[in-house]
Amino acid sequence: MTKHRMRTAPASPARHRACLAALLLTIAGCSPQDASSQRSEGMFGLFKSKPAALASAVAPEVGAPLKREATFIATPTPLPAAAYNRCKPVGVSGEPPNATFRPTAVDGESSPGFLVAAHGSRAPLALVNRMTDKPAFEIWQMQAAKEQTFAKQLPFTLAPEQSTWHSFTLDDAACLPGDQMLLGVSYRAPVPRQALFLYDLAGQRFKSLGPAELDTSKGLPFRIFETWPVAANAALVLFHTEQQRLKAEVYANHYDHLVLFSDRHPQGLEVLKLGLDDGNVRRWAMNGKTLWLDTVDLRTNATFVFSLDLSKLI
Repeated sequence: MTKHRMRTAPASPARHRACLAALLLTIAGCSPQDASSQRSEGMFGLFKSKPAALASAVAPEVGAPLKREATFIATPTPLPAAAYNRCKPVGVSGEPPNATFRPTAVDGESSPGFLVAAHGSRAPLALVNRMTDKPAFEIWQMQAAKEQTFAKQLPFTLAPEQSTWHSFTLDDAACLPGDQMLLGVSYRAPVPRQALFLYDLAGQRFKSLGPAELDTSKGLPFRIFETWPVAANAALVLFHTEQQRLKAEVYANHYDHLVLFSDRHPQGLEVLKLGLDDGNVRRWAMNGKTLWLDTVDLRTNATFVFSLDLSKLI
């Protein structure tokens, strides 16, 4: 008996193309459905919406708009003397209560700390970083007659979750009106983070002002905040949030915050939340009671100059 082989119909060119496409998709690690999805995204990607606006906002209490200027002010007026400035940065050698103080901190020899002069019935204080296996800063009451002699340690809690932090150190501090301090704290929970805290010295109370970003734009030392006296009993604080990496070692902040602390606003009033669409602050100055800002948007390198009249507040 003669055996007959079954002959199949030759594959059509369309089928060959389909099989080849399927093989290529398999090699590329995606399915035909994935490819269809990618083609759809590519087709409609031309119509994707723009990134969300990062706009600025001025507090209603300011009573004046953020005003665009042609050039930055040439000769700002000198800053006033701060009646509230009782804080002094120092270097701390050794460990409390036997530590000694130097005019400045020196890497490898001393750690940064702050001495706070007595005020009213409040004794002088020292804020000291203890650099152990679990670094932390401490607050000590000093002897009234010898402000550089330790008397007793004052226990404190910055935040309810503090017990879960691997470390927390004081990077920067400044005195504010109303016998308060602004503390810039770095902590690990478990990744490194920075935050600002308002410290009521007499009441030994702390208020979190939220996260903040290190300002790397001006080189070392990196700062968590800057503050200036804008009147004898008023301070303006600048800090940054929501950092965005643009490229290697180049970062922009979604927002810069300018907060006024005064007798009228002891807890702080955010006079301006500057969005990145109006740039990040690279210079700021006061001309009388008017704030001047020189800014840059590093996404496009566009530069701006603004002024903001604060005369209703200071």
